[in-house]
Amino acid sequence: MKHKILLFLTALGLAFGLSACSFGDFMAYLYGSENAAKDAPAYVQYDGANGVSVIYDTSVWEAPTEPQPDTVSLMCGTSFNYTAVLLQVTDTYTDFLAQSGAELAKETTAAVEEPMDFTVPDAVVKAVGYDCGGYQAVFAEVTYDSGLTVYVSAMTHSAETDHIVSLLQGVFPTGQTPESAALLTEDAAA
Repeated sequence: MKHKILLFLTALGLAFGLSACSFGDFMAYLYGSENAAKDAPAYVQYDGANGVSVIYDTSVWEAPTEPQPDTVSLMCGTSFNYTAVLLQVTDTYTDFLAQSGAELAKETTAAVEEPMDFTVPDAVVKAVGYDCGGYQAVFAEVTYDSGLTVYVSAMTHSAETDHIVSLLQGVFPTGQTPESAALLTEDAAA
């Protein structure tokens, strides 16, 4: 039995050696890794039924879904390092950022509030981030010149939130394309 296992491991090692894969690549394949090889950026526009359009990179983000009629959901990453973003359109919030922060505080006492300042084309952004130790939370209220407000709830196990901000800069009311949309598609073509 030992000889069969040794023979199998030797064959496996030889196969990876000949295919230019490393042990790290093999482990990334088994368990997932943000360092695993990704496809080239490919930007696609998704028009949600809730009036929100989003341009997303298919090499980073999974195809959006609509778990509720007023919500578009996007996810990326692996089981160890994932990000979930909800883009919601509703008129039931009186103070989205305060309500979201209060709900987060009920769930964890380790949340440290961090101010966030970023821009979205043709919109006014109010946002706050929370460092919760093992993950980051981002809540944003994005009000477009057209009057549409998108409420953003995002959680990530990554230490960074730049990929969330980049995604939000490609979100806009359906039928209106932000300046960043043209830039994203030009970058993908290059």
